[in-house]
Amino acid sequence: MDFENHFSTRFYDKTKANLNYLLALWEAKPYLIKKLPNNRNALINTLLTDYTNFLIEKQRGNSKKTYDQIAAELNHSRSERETIEKLHRENEQLHKDNMQLLNRINELYYLQMIATKVLIETGGLNDLESMFEFGSIEYKTHQALKQLVDEDNKRLFVKTKRPRSTN
Repeated sequence: MDFENHFSTRFYDKTKANLNYLLALWEAKPYLIKKLPNNRNALINTLLTDYTNFLIEKQRGNSKKTYDQIAAELNHSRSERETIEKLHRENEQLHKDNMQLLNRINELYYLQMIATKVLIETGGLNDLESMFEFGSIEYKTHQALKQLVDEDNKRLFVKTKRPRSTN
């Protein structure tokens, strides 16, 4: 597909609306552009030249950035990028926290395996009762552990609770 010096094109409605908006904005605020194009052809040529130069610069040399990546960067506002970066950081922290929890679960699993091995070797496994049977030693132990975990979670929640921003 080669371009010639002269050809006609039809704009999408969105493109036409954007061009009309931009031209009206520049006419209302001439300080936003150094030299306002004096006709539609000059406006289109200015915009296409600037955009193609920008794309060439972004994709020149060893760049592996695709057009879609560049377009996405241009179409995101600064606040969107900041939000995405913040979410990325939070995601990394959640991943670290999940890995720490996984490590703790693995530690508990190994402790459980050791305790089971000891119970099997000493014959105490046969003496165990249900931890759901009210009044049994296992039930009392389960309840005490549950209460301890609940208290730890409450203390942890107080330490990690962040004040909410008032925006």
